[in-house]
Amino acid sequence: MNKILAFTEILNRAGVWVGGALLFLTSFMIAVEVVLRKLFSISMGGADELSSYVLAISCSWAFGFALLRKAHIRIDIFYTRLPEKIRSVLDVLSLVTFLAYLAPLVYFAFWVVRTSVVRHSAANTPLQTPLWIPQGLWLAGLAVFLFTTVVLLIGTIIRLANKDVQGAQQLSGPCTLEEEIEEESGVHLEESATGGQRW
Repeated sequence: MNKILAFTEILNRAGVWVGGALLFLTSFMIAVEVVLRKLFSISMGGADELSSYVLAISCSWAFGFALLRKAHIRIDIFYTRLPEKIRSVLDVLSLVTFLAYLAPLVYFAFWVVRTSVVRHSAANTPLQTPLWIPQGLWLAGLAVFLFTTVVLLIGTIIRLANKDVQGAQQLSGPCTLEEEIEEESGVHLEESATGGQRW
């Protein structure tokens, strides 16, 4: 299971890096477009279309990475006050809820891409982009998000079955206050011998 988790991490990290690179290139393209329009009254054409594709693709590939990094919003005002077993149930329930949303989304996204391929659909723009290309990359990101959710759910259940409640919480529970401080500051918090925290 640890190897699958490691593979999932690598896959999502690669997707985020590629998405980030695409966003950077898109920003540069838009900047060039603005300068050309302002100074020379000309346009490269298609900058707005390509930027919309990049936004959708980069977002879909970032969802799984955000799940691994516990960046999705969770309301934990009561969570931290509940018993450990109930927190574990809520962690599993949150992943099941993700699956209940993602499975139909990926299913219908697949049929959108399939329809574009069968009908040879192209964008109604000067670029006439074959729609299956951006749609396919968008679908791939959603599929990776679904795969990541399934892996985390199975990993959490296995750890709970092995009585590793803390390991399960580290895998699928929300970030603790200490983890958020460490992430924001880059400084590791350690437990001191007296039970307090030290930098």
